[in-house]
Amino acid sequence: MIKFIKLSKVQRDSRFSLDEIWINESHVVRLQSAPEMKKLLEEGHMPQDLDKSHDFTSITTNVGGITETHVVVGSAPAIAQRLSHDKRNLLKG
Repeated sequence: MIKFIKLSKVQRDSRFSLDEIWINESHVVRLQSAPEMKKLLEEGHMPQDLDKSHDFTSITTNVGGITETHVVVGSAPAIAQRLSHDKRNLLKG
């Protein structure tokens, strides 16, 4: 399981908050850049502690036939690297 920072929409407002989420990498079925969140960041709808240079990625998981999508802080390549299933290293010898 890998910890990410997730964007959660505040119910009574058009703003977002930051929460922690743990995702099992074996249940991830899709990653996609979320440029619409970057636009919301530039418009001031995101928490003040986020820098304008942050990128966002949508992570789709499927567990027991239930599909969920979570938007997390980080670029798609950086998230993909963290989710990498192949932990083997090439031995030189």
